[in-house]
Amino acid sequence: MEQRIPVIFSAPGMVLARPVVVDGLVLIGEGTALTDAMIALLLKRGVPRIVVRGQPLPRTTERGSFEEQMAGLAERFARVEHLPLMAALRACVANALARRS
Repeated sequence: MEQRIPVIFSAPGMVLARPVVVDGLVLIGEGTALTDAMIALLLKRGVPRIVVRGQPLPRTTERGSFEEQMAGLAERFARVEHLPLMAALRACVANALARRS
């Protein structure tokens, strides 16, 4: 089993299921266990996602009730609710959640 994840969610010890290729060159090979230095390199090079072995991150297929989703949204934005752009983003996401339910 393998999972495609954002590099920002990677952690040392995760093993690449596929090589990381940048500009046609293999930056990190398949089967390599990630280190802090490798993750920093991937971020510096602007690599958005990698494919790792296993399923290190939970799947987000279960959404929960509308109330649970709204509570989760409030929790995610709690530290930045004072910023106007973040408040606008939160409102957009809340509207999308309301349309979905």
